Amino acid sequence: MLRRMLWGELAVVADGLGSRAMAHQGARSVCRAALQAAATCRSPQGVHAQPLLAALHAAWLAALWPHAVRECASTCVLALRTGPVLLLAQLGDGMAVACGRPGKPSFLLQADVSDFGNVTDCLSERHAPQDWRVACLNSADFSGLVLCTDGISADIVAGMETAFAADLVVGGHASGPNVQKRQARHWLKHWPVTGHTDDKTIVCMMAPEGIEDAQ
Repeated sequence: MLRRMLWGELAVVADGLGSRAMAHQGARSVCRAALQAAATCRSPQGVHAQPLLAALHAAWLAALWPHAVRECASTCVLALRTGPVLLLAQLGDGMAVACGRPGKPSFLLQADVSDFGNVTDCLSERHAPQDWRVACLNSADFSGLVLCTDGISADIVAGMETAFAADLVVGGHASGPNVQKRQARHWLKHWPVTGHTDDKTIVCMMAPEGIEDAQ
């Protein structure tokens, strides 16, 4: 999900656990819950991580009814820009990269090294704020964002994550949204890693001035 509102921008990717029967429902509900939580928790001072994540979890649980929560488990990676603040949050695998402007470093948020194979943190019955990785950044320092599920991040050579994201953002600035979408569909369908069939979802958001002109 990628949404631009008068008060900011929200990007979310979610990956339902393949071993759960209603994983697709869980992932879709994560995106809707994140949007609802962001709208509910915003204030003139911006959005604080912990109230946002608690509201997201509560909205997610409400959206799942009447399905069994355990069968809807999903990861979540989100980015929320409100005013000068860029909030990144991640539960489970995948990654988020905020690409630095010239002279500014990029920032990588990704799964801990303890997240292997089919074992990962995820949204479940109880809210576990300690399992979320969170970063609060100055949005003016970054030219774009890339969020993706582990179907993409797990195949990137270690240490090349920010370079991968930077290439996407630079290419995005040089072309229109329709070209970007066609290119993304092409390389996602012709993924170069042999035998890797994991689900692949990616969101790329560019901003020529701050993060103000989302595509």
